[in-house]
Amino acid sequence: MKKWKCGVCGYIHTGNEAPDACPVCYAPKSKFLEATGTEQMNLAGYLDANIKGETWEVTHYMAMALKAQTLGMPEVAETLLRIAGEEAYHGSNFILRGHKAAGLKTKIDTSSQLADDMKKDMEMMLKGEHGAHKGKNEAAAIARAEGFDELAGFFKIAAEDESRHAKMLEGLLKKYF
Repeated sequence: MKKWKCGVCGYIHTGNEAPDACPVCYAPKSKFLEATGTEQMNLAGYLDANIKGETWEVTHYMAMALKAQTLGMPEVAETLLRIAGEEAYHGSNFILRGHKAAGLKTKIDTSSQLADDMKKDMEMMLKGEHGAHKGKNEAAAIARAEGFDELAGFFKIAAEDESRHAKMLEGLLKKYF
C-alpha cells in the first residue's frame, strides 16, 4: 500500500492510489502527491488538517453561494451560505478545543493557535487586519496593472473591509482592555 498526502490540508491517505477527493477538505485527486517515508497522521495532524479543510470549505461554499446568487438561485445560495457558516463553526471549534488541550497546543500549526488571553488574540488579529489591508492594496495595484480591473476592484473593496475590521478591533481593545 502507498501513502498519499493532500497538498491542501495535509491529510495522509493509505491506498494503491490517491482518493478521488480528500475526505477532510474535498480537494480533488490532483492535489495528492505520493508521500515518502513513514508519514502518518496523529491527532495534531488531523486537527490541523481539519482546520485547514474547514477553512477551504468555507471559502468554496461561499463562492458557490455567490455564483448561485448571480444565477438567480436564491434558495441554493442561502443553503450554501448556511453550510459555509456551519463549516466555519467547525473550524473555529477545532481551533478553540485544540488550544485547550495542553498536550496538543504545542503540536498544532501556530497559525491555528490562540494566545493565552483574549487581548493578545485581538492584538494578533489587529496586526493581521493591518497586514491584510496593505497586501490587498498591493494586489489591487498589480491586478489593475495586468488588466484585471474587476479583480482589482474587489481587492480594493476587501482592503477597505480589512481597514474597517482593524478599526472595530481597535475600538474593542480600547473599550475592554
